[in-house]
Amino acid sequence: MKSLPLYITLLFFAIVTCLTSCVREDDEPALAKISVSRLYISFSEFQLDESRPPYNNIDIIDRADTLTFEPALSYNSGIKGGAGISFSPIAKFIFQSSANGAGSVNDTSIQVMSVNAKTGAPAYKGLISNGLLRNVTGLAYHYNKGSENLYVSNLGAGSNPSHIYLFQKPGNFRGKAKRSQEIALGTLTPWTMAFKNTEDNADLLMSVTGEKRGIAIFRDILRKNLPADSVLTATQFPPKAVLTIANQGEVRGFSYSARQDLLAVACYTAGTEGNAKVGRILLFEKASSLLSATGDRAIEPTRIITGSATGLVRPLDVAIDNRDGAKYLYVADGDTKIVSRFLINDTGNVAPNKIKQYTLTPVALSLDARGPGEDL
Repeated sequence: MKSLPLYITLLFFAIVTCLTSCVREDDEPALAKISVSRLYISFSEFQLDESRPPYNNIDIIDRADTLTFEPALSYNSGIKGGAGISFSPIAKFIFQSSANGAGSVNDTSIQVMSVNAKTGAPAYKGLISNGLLRNVTGLAYHYNKGSENLYVSNLGAGSNPSHIYLFQKPGNFRGKAKRSQEIALGTLTPWTMAFKNTEDNADLLMSVTGEKRGIAIFRDILRKNLPADSVLTATQFPPKAVLTIANQGEVRGFSYSARQDLLAVACYTAGTEGNAKVGRILLFEKASSLLSATGDRAIEPTRIITGSATGLVRPLDVAIDNRDGAKYLYVADGDTKIVSRFLINDTGNVAPNKIKQYTLTPVALSLDARGPGEDL
């Protein structure tokens, strides 16, 4: 009986230690209790007839890696035609930019949505509205040590060059938002963007088309200690490298998986008289060595998914499952209005593993794929 008080004391200290050391910090990323595989799809159409129900411009296929490849949820974000879409498990936000209706509507905004951890369902969180956002193609969110940054690529028009715009603490805006920085891109024509997957990595990757086609790498973009409201020309802050891709047509979306060490790029050759469009997914294995390059260089794909059996005509975006042992990659095709699932090791003229046919046009993808107990 003399040992009972000592036992109670030790038990008390064990409980206190667990409560103080085992509680997660508020700003730590959410961890998946079970594996997660949710594919977010952005559609470009907008219902112009206000007397009719609006289109749902986001679909969520959950789970995207199972036999049933069907949407679990559809959602209308309120934006006038969807363009780029990006989910962050750290921010627990979905960002979706407006397609801006090619001039038929005026919506220069980015919708910010919170996400239900159990279902993946979006809900209104905020709105980033700025007249500069006339033709947004890419969104890339980065969080590190309390710093939240959303980078936005915007196509220029006429004599106005394309730009990258930075919005800090993007979840705090409820309307008009001032950009913190901007970088002019000169002759580069941007499409989608993404950061490398490691938390402290500040390399921004951007697919580019036009005169140079491939992947531009902006090294350490977060560590420039630039003053707020700074405006940089293309010569003041050029990419450290452009990995050029020749003879594959127009470059669109891309996806990089650090775990698979795989880079996938969507592209297509525009049809000419008597010739149909040809869609391709270019796959670059051991991509980390390519993405560490300095200076422009040409790169060649290790594998190409293309041919009549693939159903690819004008692929606009691609997403790779980044989990250990992942099997799939996903493709959105703007002409066929199909979202396809391919095996991650596919090559050549191969049929998709699964497809989902839509009536609306899928233009961008974002995949939330996490194993149990991990974040991205």
